[in-house]
Amino acid sequence: MSARRSTSYPPLPRFTRRPRRRRSSPFRRRHPLLAFLLRLSLALLKLTLLAVLIALAGGMWLYYRYGRDLPDPAQIGEHRSFETTRIYARDGTTMLYELVGPGAGRRTPVAFEQIPQVLKDATIAVEDAGFYTNPGVDLRGVIRAALQNYQSGEIVSGASTITMQLVRNLLLDPEERGEQSYERKLREAILAYRVSRAYGKDQILNLYLNEVYYGAQAYGVEAAAQAYFAKHVWELTPAEATLIAGLPQSPTTYNPFTDFAAARARQRVTLALMTEQGLLSPTEAERIYAEPIVLVPPRSDLIAPHFVFYVRDQLERRYGPDLLYRAGLRVVTSIDLAWQAEAQRIAQEQIAALRERNASNAAVVLLAPDGQILAMVGSVDYNAPDGQVNVALARRQPGSALKPFVYAAALQRGWTPATVIWDTPSEWRSADGVVYAPRNYDNAFHGPMRLRMALANSLNIPAVKTLEFVGVENFVEQMSRLGVSTFDEPGRFGLAMALGSNEVRLLELTGAYNALRNGGRYVAPVAVIKVTNSRGEVLERWQPERGRPVFGPQSEQIAFLISSILSDNQARRYMFGANNVMELPEIVAAAKTGTSNDFRDSWALGYSTDVTLGVWVGNNDGSPMQEVAGANGAGQIWREVMLRYHQGRPATPFPRPAGIEELPVCADTGGRAGPGCPRPISELFIAGSGPSNVDVTYQTVRVAGDGTCLAASYTPAAEVRELQYPLYPPEFREWAARNAPQPPTTVCPPPQTPTEAVALLAPIGASGVVTGTQVFVSGTARGPFSLELGQGSAPATWQTIAQNTLPVEGGLLGVWSTAGLAPGEYTLRLRVSTPEGFSVTTEQRVRYEAALPPPRVP
Repeated sequence: MSARRSTSYPPLPRFTRRPRRRRSSPFRRRHPLLAFLLRLSLALLKLTLLAVLIALAGGMWLYYRYGRDLPDPAQIGEHRSFETTRIYARDGTTMLYELVGPGAGRRTPVAFEQIPQVLKDATIAVEDAGFYTNPGVDLRGVIRAALQNYQSGEIVSGASTITMQLVRNLLLDPEERGEQSYERKLREAILAYRVSRAYGKDQILNLYLNEVYYGAQAYGVEAAAQAYFAKHVWELTPAEATLIAGLPQSPTTYNPFTDFAAARARQRVTLALMTEQGLLSPTEAERIYAEPIVLVPPRSDLIAPHFVFYVRDQLERRYGPDLLYRAGLRVVTSIDLAWQAEAQRIAQEQIAALRERNASNAAVVLLAPDGQILAMVGSVDYNAPDGQVNVALARRQPGSALKPFVYAAALQRGWTPATVIWDTPSEWRSADGVVYAPRNYDNAFHGPMRLRMALANSLNIPAVKTLEFVGVENFVEQMSRLGVSTFDEPGRFGLAMALGSNEVRLLELTGAYNALRNGGRYVAPVAVIKVTNSRGEVLERWQPERGRPVFGPQSEQIAFLISSILSDNQARRYMFGANNVMELPEIVAAAKTGTSNDFRDSWALGYSTDVTLGVWVGNNDGSPMQEVAGANGAGQIWREVMLRYHQGRPATPFPRPAGIEELPVCADTGGRAGPGCPRPISELFIAGSGPSNVDVTYQTVRVAGDGTCLAASYTPAAEVRELQYPLYPPEFREWAARNAPQPPTTVCPPPQTPTEAVALLAPIGASGVVTGTQVFVSGTARGPFSLELGQGSAPATWQTIAQNTLPVEGGLLGVWSTAGLAPGEYTLRLRVSTPEGFSVTTEQRVRYEAALPPPRVP
């Protein structure tokens, strides 16, 4: 077999395509920048069209995705079924009130023509300014809300139009209405769009105005007009109509019966929006706002009505109106009907006795130690013209009732019950030059006052000085920890807050006092004990808590010291006298009263180991009473309720916590009591905070006769007595000279007529011993003199203390300053020049013993 011939071929040549050179157009060569911009514009146009197509496709997908199973817009006039919520007393069986749901609430439809145009305009202005032009959805509002929600990380804005609110309330299920989700908002928007296409704008507005909730169980404008003003909607004045128009956004917050000021503020917003949108002129808006508004509350025979509606408002904030009024909740509360009735009875009796002094109303809050509200009296007559206002929740000036917390803040910062605060004429000047010069209730000044005495006797000037030491911002922060929510303008009141120039709520202030009773631990007042739904499932169950300390690491000790002062009957007798309203026989109770300016508010708050009680007396319109102070107004109700509550209960003292010690102090100076103290007493201190140095304020002076002259060496020993006199700081000596006993400055005459003395030194100190930083040297110098000091019994050198060319007869020769001197023996020398040119000299030896005075607070 022959071999196969292999044939080799030469490699194929490689052909490379030469790139074509694009020939640029003459325009591109001549205008390269314009050509580039043209190409960029075309590209952006293509991208824009693509984005529009994508958005349209996405919108169509969302529309059909979330709009497939939506209710028929034709059902918008139909109502959902519901179950009512029932509120019970603490026994769980006595029903206090049944909350009717929207379907069973007051609702009377009216024709569109019967609704005042101002009410229609106000509703559109405050709820949906673009109502007549938008397709049921405010696209710009939706975009703005979406951005706000994205920035906050949660749904904080919904951009709901009138149409969206209508479909939410009437077409969505109750469960879906309570959802906070983007899916619900999409379904709501789609429904609103469909309804807007199916109904005319006037029809939609008419449905909305006849269905929306206005509070007070009123659904629709006719029911609202009847609920608040007892008239038909077409009879409303412009002021009444614009007030009602602002309520649907938050009927609880703007409820005119519970917070008329908030409702009026909302009306002001409504009028401002109407002015911005050209529906009113500024002049017309001001005229409408100036029109009088008189609420006409309905009569009611409710049990504990103020408490019931307080509970209702709390539940509405927690669960929303849909769940509250439709889900058949069963609510067990803290109210004790026996004590509610007793507190109501006592308040009514006391107000009846005070009516001739222009006192018409009272409020009472009774708290258990764990914070449960046992009684809440919001007014003495719920059916009175202004009786539906719950004064237990109203903002009123507390007067001196805030002082315990001012002093508690000072104790937290190192003061003690023995700290001396000077009650002397004082004034403070604000940045704008306004002078604040508080006065005490008795228009007198009482000099050096220990903190215990200043608080127990409710002195004003020491309280203001204490707040100045604490700082207004620190005090406001402390009160916030104690549950007080009304100190929103502390800069407006400044140091006057110490005297209650700002406003508080009785319920919150009673809760703050309860923290003092609980060893400085705050627990919020509680009204709702248990909530179950219609299926018996527990939605919430209250559990007692210990509370958080509000006065720092020594909160328990500080609270005990305040309780000790407020229950010190002996201390408060200085101003209030014996058997005052705060002294309860055989009951240990801490108490404090308060009176606002012009007797507009009377307060009494206090507690025992068993209960905390707060009482307010006054007039809802803020008009003054006729000299009804805290003691003879609210104090009488407080006393009667406390006596009644403690019948058959043992008198239990406040338990002393660890870390409290008792030390002897000088009653008038607060320093550690020593041999020279004329009135030693015992005082309580947080361990380690008591005065460490013996008080040296008092100096011993030897007097004779009736105590008006200084004993001399020749005074018979039987006539000599030793008395103590205080040596106050220089800034308070003027007050002391007018108000405090002063040592005599003249020397007692000798028993027989003496020869005329040119130079005479009065005895100094007790047995020749002096203490203190300044020593007053008295005597007689009948001519120009020099008062000198030397060390030892035979000084080699002399230091001049005082010189004068005028004679002194039994008076002050000079003040010996002992600052910087070492303890020891010294000699005083008086040299007097006679008219004949001679020098007459007399000397006296003294011993100086130094002692450090305790720190003193001016």
